[in-house]
Amino acid sequence: MNRILNDKGGTVLAFGAHPDDIEIGAGGLLARLSAEGADVNMAVVSMPNNVETRRAEARAGAEKIGAELMILFEDKPCRVEDVPMYELVRRFDQLIGDLHPDLVITHSANDLHWDHGLVHKATVSALRRTPCDLLAFLSSPEMNAHARCVGECFADISTTIDVKIDAIRCHQSQIAKMDIESSRDLARAMGRISGYDYAEAYQVLRVRV
Repeated sequence: MNRILNDKGGTVLAFGAHPDDIEIGAGGLLARLSAEGADVNMAVVSMPNNVETRRAEARAGAEKIGAELMILFEDKPCRVEDVPMYELVRRFDQLIGDLHPDLVITHSANDLHWDHGLVHKATVSALRRTPCDLLAFLSSPEMNAHARCVGECFADISTTIDVKIDAIRCHQSQIAKMDIESSRDLARAMGRISGYDYAEAYQVLRVRV
């Protein structure tokens, strides 16, 4: 796993069902990879409400991380489940074909949120012919306590934990629903498990050797 997390350069693509999902689940690693020279892209699938506000928040969060933001279905408020699976896969296919990513990060199949699970399925399907590494995150591990494991690898985010927190804070319309410091506490706990000051946990779905 060190090869994935330490290589400089390359193209990274992260999928999130809604604005703030990526920052919460993978913001620290993405910020680190961006700082190390990778071309980082954040693909938000849908805007469930307050489209203009949440679009602006998503852009601010991506800017903090140093990533390019794409919103795949932003014409009107909708949930991922409102988009037919074939259309999700088609759009993911198109984006993957355009970017040719070396690493893709997406939601875990173990996530309790229905929309998150749909994004996972669409990602795996769209990558069926694409040679790249694939990691998955639980966007809210504390809310997914049923999962048998948090992940098989850990990314050191000791240098980017503050960037991650700042990116989450960009989503001001959602602050009332969040305990932002729990993200720092979780990263600290994952760091204790893995031997870092702060870390994010990932499931390894595919690795090229």
